Amino acid sequence: MQESRTLAEALKISFDAMSPSEKKVARVLIADYPVAGLESVTKLAERASVSTPTVFRMLAKIGIPSYPRMQEMLRQEIAHRTTSPIDQYASRGSDRSDVHGLLGEAKRVFSDGIAASLDAAPGSEFDRVVRLLADPKRRIWTVGGRYSGLLAEYLTIHLRMLRPEVRFVGHSESDKSLALLDFGPRDVLVAFDYRRYQDATVSFTARAKANRVSTVLFTDPWLSPAAKHADCLLSSVVDAPSPFDSFVPALALVESVIAGVVAELGDEPLGRIQAFDAWE
Repeated sequence: MQESRTLAEALKISFDAMSPSEKKVARVLIADYPVAGLESVTKLAERASVSTPTVFRMLAKIGIPSYPRMQEMLRQEIAHRTTSPIDQYASRGSDRSDVHGLLGEAKRVFSDGIAASLDAAPGSEFDRVVRLLADPKRRIWTVGGRYSGLLAEYLTIHLRMLRPEVRFVGHSESDKSLALLDFGPRDVLVAFDYRRYQDATVSFTARAKANRVSTVLFTDPWLSPAAKHADCLLSSVVDAPSPFDSFVPALALVESVIAGVVAELGDEPLGRIQAFDAWE
């Protein structure tokens, strides 16, 4: 396992290669991340309804040598999870006179971030998200926070070009309350929530799940608390050349999902796109 990866990323990358029992452990860890991994190995095994040797085998499969090492990783991640732009400002300071240096650093950070995020996405999870969003029998809703709402709106705009019944849930409490009135078991909620997580997005995702809505979460490597309410989970790194977390890798992941929906639908959306263009 690469030391730069979070435990959640390592679990997702290796998930498709795990045995059914090992997958149970991975699901429990992700569903209550990072708390479940800070409990004793016996407690984690009980939660997953597996034996303690299964937990150790799962860790070995993702390249973690021991349970204490996993817990040490999680404690380090907690510190990163709560990092703010103020915390990062001093460490991200650059010589503003060196424009070429800044551009080179940006190229490296964004390129590495996109590659790492796409590499970490499990193929089975990605395919499941694409199938949900392309299913004409399902109504799609998107939601995000103060900044991540931009990604939700971006996805909404593209999906509306490809298929009907796609709606963006606004930021106000009334917008969310009205959406909850209409939720049903054939609906899909796509939520976006990143570091400095938004309580409103987390609670809305939980309430959607309670209404039997299928839930998809786009988040960061440390996992929003909304992860415990997500049926599907796709994460992306947030590294940036500035003190502010970047959505460039997240946008690349969204664009990849859009490409997947296009491939799944084939020529079906052509008439819809042509009709839209005629109104422009």
